[in-house]
Amino acid sequence: MTKRPKHMLIELPTADEIDDLAITTPEFEVRKIEYDRSDRKADLNYPPCKGQVVVVVRGPSGIAMVREKGARHWGLPSGRLRIPEVASEAARRVAREQCGIGLRRVELAGIYDVISHFSDVSVKRLHMVFAAETDDAECVPGQQSGLEAMFSKDPGRLAGDDDLLVSALKDSEKK
Repeated sequence: MTKRPKHMLIELPTADEIDDLAITTPEFEVRKIEYDRSDRKADLNYPPCKGQVVVVVRGPSGIAMVREKGARHWGLPSGRLRIPEVASEAARRVAREQCGIGLRRVELAGIYDVISHFSDVSVKRLHMVFAAETDDAECVPGQQSGLEAMFSKDPGRLAGDDDLLVSALKDSEKK
């Protein structure tokens, strides 16, 4: 029996959007982060997207963190960048949907080339990390989101060894 070759699925912003990012943010280097998830199959059953946005939201009560209800690990608000969306608007949407908060400032803090290696495929996706600020003191995600959200004074403790989360927190400190 021959093994099927693994294929790379690439989902990135359009060439014009990448050019706009390069022109407006020349100080950024795209960093590569890889995850070995070879113990599971990739779930590729979702609408096409241009990448992922990750939002580091600083508020009066700390940094906004989210997790699926009942899950063990906390993470940063994040979501797929839809085909017709502008990345900064996607960051605002993600914060509203996942944390129930509005943002008063949104600034690009980092760009990561994230590759997840599954048992059946490798998925490559551009992640755009945004540093944001809110005046909201509480996180109240929508009922249908299936998420819990809170502000944390010590997000690094909740980050564990997740390279993307640790890097996003570090890059957003500079903004």
